[in-house]
Amino acid sequence: MAPRPTGTLDSEAQADGTLVFRLRFRAYGERQTVFLHERRDCNCKYRCGGGWNERTARVELRKIIARVEAGIWQKPTRRKAVRSVAPAEIPLFDDYIEYWLPARFNGFLGGRPLAANTRNDYRWRARHLKRFFGRYRLDEIDGDLCLEFKAHKLREAQKLREALRAGSNLRDARNRRMVPLGAASLKKLLTMLAAVLGDAVEDGHLDANPARSRRLRIHVPKPKRTALEIDELACLEDIAREQDPPLALFEQAAMAAPAGSTRAAVALAISEGKSRAAVVRELGLRQGSISYHLARLDLGAISYVGRGAIVSTLGYSGVRVSELCALKIGHLRLHDPERARFLVTDAKTEAGIREVEVSPALVEVIRAHIHRLHRYGRSTTHEDYLFQNSKGKRMSRRSIGKILTDAAVAASEALCKHDLPALPHVTPHTMRRTYVSTALLASNFDIVWVMKQVGHANSKMTLEVYAQLQQRARRENGAKFDALVRNAHEQLTKRPKTPPQQSIGSAIGSATPAAHPRTARKRRRQRDQKARISRRNVRLRESDSNRGHHDFQSSALPD
Repeated sequence: MAPRPTGTLDSEAQADGTLVFRLRFRAYGERQTVFLHERRDCNCKYRCGGGWNERTARVELRKIIARVEAGIWQKPTRRKAVRSVAPAEIPLFDDYIEYWLPARFNGFLGGRPLAANTRNDYRWRARHLKRFFGRYRLDEIDGDLCLEFKAHKLREAQKLREALRAGSNLRDARNRRMVPLGAASLKKLLTMLAAVLGDAVEDGHLDANPARSRRLRIHVPKPKRTALEIDELACLEDIAREQDPPLALFEQAAMAAPAGSTRAAVALAISEGKSRAAVVRELGLRQGSISYHLARLDLGAISYVGRGAIVSTLGYSGVRVSELCALKIGHLRLHDPERARFLVTDAKTEAGIREVEVSPALVEVIRAHIHRLHRYGRSTTHEDYLFQNSKGKRMSRRSIGKILTDAAVAASEALCKHDLPALPHVTPHTMRRTYVSTALLASNFDIVWVMKQVGHANSKMTLEVYAQLQQRARRENGAKFDALVRNAHEQLTKRPKTPPQQSIGSAIGSATPAAHPRTARKRRRQRDQKARISRRNVRLRESDSNRGHHDFQSSALPD
């Protein structure tokens, strides 16, 4: 078995005072060397791009070794040389985007200033663009170079997918697992490239925008938006509530602690629902001592965050996950259950800054959640978050998503045990769409009220869910079709017997005018003769054992 490839990292000072990092490793039976330069805008044959340090160089060495193990590493080729010094009147892409980003953030370029999350997204896009276009002058960026950037990103993503399928554990500089660039992310990069070059056209640096080309279009499949049925939401809510740690653990911890100890007294007070302030007053301890004894209790890894309350709030109010994380106890107005509401301040759009009406059932859930926060010794002032992490701080959106995933997996297992279909992929947006669909049904399709509840600036999503509900309502058409066919079968099997046919004479007599007296006497004689023949056949059937033979004969007689 061939030895596992390893590598070494050496550094060497250059004449300009910067360092060059030499990566040495074996690949495909040969000794390979790759150089990474510290100086910016490096144009070496290894296409390193410059700006490397010892930490990032070691990360790159691990990536290269992982690609060698997967058998997909390729020796870099020389990049087309470009001028590193640009005329003063036409800036480099790197310099122009450094001017463009702050102007876009502050609203100098564009319609309005950007939010914090959008700024982080723009910085991520800019890093990808600067890595490829940074050393090019703006007038050197043409359609072919933009198309080369698109092809480069597609190849890069394909190589990463192959490495991951081969079992490589690739990590970035922050030790996070690397994921391939998807179609939606690549479309974001090309959109920002077109925006930057579009502003460069208006500034007079370019004659036309090379990024506005049909060849640069990226097809992004429409994401599958899921929503839960009402019974599925109820199952998910019950499972999430069961995943919260029970308060009985504090009572068990109090019994396990040494009798008469401070730790046992703290655990017993918390199990009785007393707040930390009440425990401080009762036992005469400091807040730090209470925290110390709670941390030393033998409770394992329990941490109450209100899983059931989180699922109920998302499913009963339709708030966004960012709005849920920013919700504070002081934003609640629960004194009147029939007019309960809470204020959403950290909204995604201006239309999202609103008051959300809360149903009576959700009021009870939130009150029980706040009571449990008291019993677990959490702070519940007006400035504290309603849903807190283990440290009492604001929960992250990633934590909310994990709570939903854990509850959905357990709920799917419970449903499958009863031969019911599993839940679809559940995300915070799934809960939002679930609320929209349920609220539309409950309000008799009051679209305006539902839009105000969820904070929609336009009715696009609301009408989309409405269309899905209409399609769901059309499921009854199939049942109606089956009912029609089933009714036809029942009519066929329960068809009444055909009434006895009327005699020829009576039919003729009823259909024609009165006949001549001589003709009427003749018809009476014929009827009397038929009656005598019928009585004789009956006597023969009763006296003869060969009943079938006579039955056949009598059936052959004329009527």
